[in-house]
Amino acid sequence: TLFGTLSSVCEDPSARIKGLFAAGYIGVLIADYWTFSAEMGGCQVECGAASAMAAAAIVEIYGGTAQQSLNAASMALQNMLGLICDPVAERVEVPCLGKNIMAGINALSVANMILAGYDSVIPLDETITALKEVSENMDLKYRCTCLGGLALTPTAQRLFNDLNKGE
Repeated sequence: TLFGTLSSVCEDPSARIKGLFAAGYIGVLIADYWTFSAEMGGCQVECGAASAMAAAAIVEIYGGTAQQSLNAASMALQNMLGLICDPVAERVEVPCLGKNIMAGINALSVANMILAGYDSVIPLDETITALKEVSENMDLKYRCTCLGGLALTPTAQRLFNDLNKGE
């Protein structure tokens, strides 16, 4: 999510590096208080963190302030709350690829909103606290176990069986 999104918005390597510093700072804040692990918090954590990091980086690349980068990260993470992790046939192609693309689009949209003056309302530290609370209350079957959501559909079960024949 992060590198693909940054590559799509900026060709200047030095600007990308500045963006990566902003992204890294957001990553440190998330990791310090919670986790990046979908197994612990669903895709809201994994894709959400990537989206938050990318949003902060985009704001930095476009000349925004540090506070705007924090606000963009917060809003991007807010938009991902509740996203479950339900890989089909124990693979990351479905729905994970789409979720990561959505996270990149979320980052770009949020960065543009923040740079246009939109208020993220909830600060990043409070958003990370909410992320942790939602994660801790999320049923385990929605945390990258292949025991919930799309992973249990008849098509997903058929794909799993087809892909694992002969093992």
